[in-house]
Amino acid sequence: MSKIKLTCFGCGCELQNTDPSTTGYTPKPLDGSIVLCQRCYRLQHYGENQDEALIKPDYKEIFSKAMKKKSLIVYVVDLFALESSIIRDLFPYIFDCPILVVANKRDILPKSINDNKLREFVFKKFKDEGIEIKDVICSSAFKNYNIDEIIAAINSLRQNNDVYIVGASSVGKSSLINVLLKVIKNETRDLISTSPYPGTTIATITIPIDNHSKIYDTPGIVPSNTMYAVMEKNVLKYIIPKSEIKPKTYQLNYNQAIIIGGIARFDFVKGKRSGFTFYLSNNVDLHRCKLEKADAIFDSLVTQGKIKPTSSSIISSASLVLHEIILPTDRVDIVILGLGWINVKGSGQKINILVPEGVNILVRSPKI
Repeated sequence: MSKIKLTCFGCGCELQNTDPSTTGYTPKPLDGSIVLCQRCYRLQHYGENQDEALIKPDYKEIFSKAMKKKSLIVYVVDLFALESSIIRDLFPYIFDCPILVVANKRDILPKSINDNKLREFVFKKFKDEGIEIKDVICSSAFKNYNIDEIIAAINSLRQNNDVYIVGASSVGKSSLINVLLKVIKNETRDLISTSPYPGTTIATITIPIDNHSKIYDTPGIVPSNTMYAVMEKNVLKYIIPKSEIKPKTYQLNYNQAIIIGGIARFDFVKGKRSGFTFYLSNNVDLHRCKLEKADAIFDSLVTQGKIKPTSSSIISSASLVLHEIILPTDRVDIVILGLGWINVKGSGQKINILVPEGVNILVRSPKI
């Protein structure tokens, strides 16, 4: 008799009870009654997320069947951190499949923003990447927003084929699937592991839809050029928003700076007096100061722990990398990938952004 492979319903890893240091470990006998590994059990019951040697998925293997069968790809992105959730490395594996984009975390952005404007923004982003998509649905798994629309679109577009849920880590894929499971099957007992931290799903999870097709929840990828990849978990809990953000506007003269937590800095170096609106998690402290004193004040705030969040990897301004920007003569967003963005009416101002090494900065047309 062949050995039955038992997998964790939370993260998708094969269950084993021999090595506590690797994925899928459970201290209990593998008699079929265990549905969660020790890691997922602790995550779901205690909110703990232990560091482990996570499986690096072979996406070519995962999506080869999807491409062959023209399976539906449900591409989940984070409306707040959109650029951080578009994974270019996935595109060669999914371009020949129908793609439905679910723009999750709608509840994080101000309610006053029109959904159609957000949909158009996401459509344009994918078009600029050369990816044709069928539709964009703004959603919030946390608020059950537009879940019926997503289910209807999936049923319409998949044409009885399998469905692959893809996306970057921390966009809310597992939370979305849990909501879909409750609605589709009216079951809530077995739920996929969810966490505010990237990397919760570490192997492909298979969920039957009917006798002929399945939903595959694929592992998320942490983009290497964002705050998510370089910051510790205790920092991520501050910078990943969990409630509707409240933008903050500063009227700044040149030679003024805004210290962003203990992890970044915004310097207005040259230009006429301008209004800068910061779209960040409400848990990130902002501190205005004169540019000439910015280094000393940043270092003091970090050293004394008087600003949040702080990172063990950033002990002073010298720990940050400077990015110089000359703004165009148009309204734009200055995006710090994985942290948020600053909106301003550009008129040739010179801006310096200081961020941890490896974090990218970009200037885009306004999102909202």
